[in-house]
Amino acid sequence: MQDDANAPSPDDVRAMLAGFDQRERKIIGGLVTVMMRDATRVREHEWIAEQLTQVTLLAGGFDTDGDAAATVADVGAFLRARSADLLAAAFALFQRVSQDLSSRADEGFTFEDAVSQALGYFAPAQND
Repeated sequence: MQDDANAPSPDDVRAMLAGFDQRERKIIGGLVTVMMRDATRVREHEWIAEQLTQVTLLAGGFDTDGDAAATVADVGAFLRARSADLLAAAFALFQRVSQDLSSRADEGFTFEDAVSQALGYFAPAQND
């Protein structure tokens, strides 16, 4: 487990996510959800690449008029251009949520708790 000094701050995660468009935020949220569902596999490069591709296809937004070959080409081009940034954001969010929930490890938390915590980072910070 990472210590708090290595986890990105909540403000850093929010700022990072704010730099993405709606489709990219949808992809990051979907990928983090998949990562939470199967956390033991997040360090497997091939698995994470497959998950990123599947989530990207599901996120949609590729205007190819139903042409499957064009969709595959568009998704491929999109991922070549954006995968590094998308993965960095997904891992930062995953790490931040892990840190946030680490204090609840003894009492326990659900998958839904983790997803809810992650989704909270997509909203602007609330000023107290």
